[in-house]
Amino acid sequence: MAKNSNALKFIKLLLNHEMVLDLDHHDDQGVKVTTHTYDVLKISFEEIRRDYRDLKEAREKVDFFSIVVGVIIHDLSKGSIRKADEKLSHSQMMIKKPEYIIKEAERVLSEIEEVLNLKIVDKIKKNITHIVISHHGKWGKIQPNTKEAHIVHRADMYSAKYHRINPIGADKILKLMSEGVNLDEVAKKFNCTTGVIKDRLKRAKHELRLKNTKQLLGYYKSKKKIPIGDDFFTKRVRETEKLIKAVDRLGFENLILENPLLNYLEDDKIFEKEGN
Repeated sequence: MAKNSNALKFIKLLLNHEMVLDLDHHDDQGVKVTTHTYDVLKISFEEIRRDYRDLKEAREKVDFFSIVVGVIIHDLSKGSIRKADEKLSHSQMMIKKPEYIIKEAERVLSEIEEVLNLKIVDKIKKNITHIVISHHGKWGKIQPNTKEAHIVHRADMYSAKYHRINPIGADKILKLMSEGVNLDEVAKKFNCTTGVIKDRLKRAKHELRLKNTKQLLGYYKSKKKIPIGDDFFTKRVRETEKLIKAVDRLGFENLILENPLLNYLEDDKIFEKEGN
């Protein structure tokens, strides 16, 4: 039996838990919660790989299991809150009702433990729930105070800053407008608000120093190419677009299970021994 067989079973069951599966039906600013979750794990891995000589060395300093599991469930409430018609948002819960977030995470972990008849070492379980409750950093009530929590917090902030944006540029909008589609229909087409559409057009007008949308549309019809914003905005849109395509093509679960950190998990360090 592989040294990480139980850890892999735990993670696979977690990925197929109804609350995790439900995250695929919710988005934040045009990006699925599952896509963001994969991104946070990917960024966490990249930070670990950058900070240590190799993953064998990193494994001695960082608890990979806590990071993987903590990332998978760090945004669970984005789904549960909406289903329960809670008045507070995920961000507000992180500030005003962190106990809601903690209890939810603990319940999900306990359900997987029960199915597998395994018990996560208490220190690791506490680290996982701490990762979940502290991942907003100064924008939440609880601040990260473990190495793993700091890694996930930084990854979450990077993903939110660069990869949580509806990847629609003025080029795609103007293509439809040039075909006679009005703004409301364009918004429906891209599953966003007209406010997002107007913002993208405004950015393009600013880059080209044009006064109105009529001039912008004329420019597009003439050139068939248009800047979608400044360099920073363009980077965000292109990277987010690439991320979304990768998750849509390869699948959230597959991408999580392909993360190299999973190869370095050790059951005897993660789970209590029988009889304890």
